[in-house]
Amino acid sequence: MAAEPTEVDIDARDLVRDLVSGLHHLRHVDLNTVGTALSLVIPPQYPDPSQAGEVEPLSKQQRLDRAFDAIAPSDYEGVCAAFLQHGDLTTELSHRVEDLLWSRENWPQVTARTRREVAEALDAFDAIWLEADGLLNLVKRYWMLTSPEWSFEFKDPYEPIVRHMFRFPGDWTTLEFFKEVGALDGGDRRFVLFLEGLLSGSVNPREARQREMAAALSQILARAGLKIMESGTNDGYPAFTIVALGTRPRPAQLILFASRHGKPALRLRDVLDQSIEVLTGDDTVLAYDVPVSDHGLTWQDVELWWSHRKGISADQAKLDLWRRLVTVCADASPAQHAFLVAYYDYAKGHDPLFALLPEVWLHWDPASRRQRGEDAFLNQRMDFLMLLPGLRRVVLEVDGEQHYATPSHQPSPRIYSETTRGDRDLRLTGYEVYRFSGYELSEDRATNTVSEFFDRLLHRL
Repeated sequence: MAAEPTEVDIDARDLVRDLVSGLHHLRHVDLNTVGTALSLVIPPQYPDPSQAGEVEPLSKQQRLDRAFDAIAPSDYEGVCAAFLQHGDLTTELSHRVEDLLWSRENWPQVTARTRREVAEALDAFDAIWLEADGLLNLVKRYWMLTSPEWSFEFKDPYEPIVRHMFRFPGDWTTLEFFKEVGALDGGDRRFVLFLEGLLSGSVNPREARQREMAAALSQILARAGLKIMESGTNDGYPAFTIVALGTRPRPAQLILFASRHGKPALRLRDVLDQSIEVLTGDDTVLAYDVPVSDHGLTWQDVELWWSHRKGISADQAKLDLWRRLVTVCADASPAQHAFLVAYYDYAKGHDPLFALLPEVWLHWDPASRRQRGEDAFLNQRMDFLMLLPGLRRVVLEVDGEQHYATPSHQPSPRIYSETTRGDRDLRLTGYEVYRFSGYELSEDRATNTVSEFFDRLLHRL
């Protein structure tokens, strides 16, 4: 007996139905081309003429109904992400899509008590803004206000913000402001992004004040499993990001990737500066030594680095790097090769195109297994690494027999326990870890597996 759909599944289904129905204003000819961008299979207006019998053309509503019926429940999130990226959505629909996708991220809960304590802490700063336009734009981005239904004339729903926060700034406390815009009961991720905006230079363009506000909120948010990190600058002002506890506090400084022919040789050039020198050449491992910005690492960044390092053109660098990555993955396993090719085929039309780096060294231990025991090589090398905006480090592992079996192909609980313990360690130090089975990456499944996953991973960037 099939399981009853959960409330979340029902919400996703109803939202996708509304998104697809919202395309009714398009012309038939536009529906012919919009399907691919929105991850939809929209049947043609005129069925295949080779079909026997005379068939009536489909109406727009029939075409959209069939497109919706063809969407598997497992694809609802991917369709929502595609609409958010490519669709011309109303504010109401955009917020519904964001809330659904953010609800699947396992974001720490920000309770009403935490939000009230945040509001009380911000009250110590009198006005919580220095730039009125910045605050108003921030509210419009994250909170959807509506005009009273009983009014016979249009009233700007954001006018109360202007009146009580800017014209008469003492009218509302921060708690009352939170209540009015919906910040006391809005989604956890939406609330956190709103706080990041309050700490930004566009709302509070004074560095000392930004830092004071961040310090005032840090202890409160820590109790909710969150921390405030200074992640870079924006227009000359500090940029603050609120992340789950355990997220890495600084950008990557050195990436050893596309490793082959064994373990690279390293040495500490300067212990006090923790400066590392790579002694082996490019035939063993590639060493990306440009600090990664808060905007993440793109394929273009890696191409440019390789072009400068080798003194070759950008086109040569792109081809040279691609050959190296493909070779390394093919040597590792067919599943890793399939994953790499499927990702770059999926992402080639995306801007920015974030780099997917294979065979990346995470830990480097100069001691041998005999000297240090079994943990000496635990999770030293990752199958794939992505560095995304906001200092996100994403590890992608393709599970082969080495993750659960001995060299003689016997299932091993000890090996599997090492794999799962290594994942826990990575997560506790701020990495996101996702595993894929070789079955998911077989020839007829790799494209769908990779597309569905990255639609969900990258939708909020």
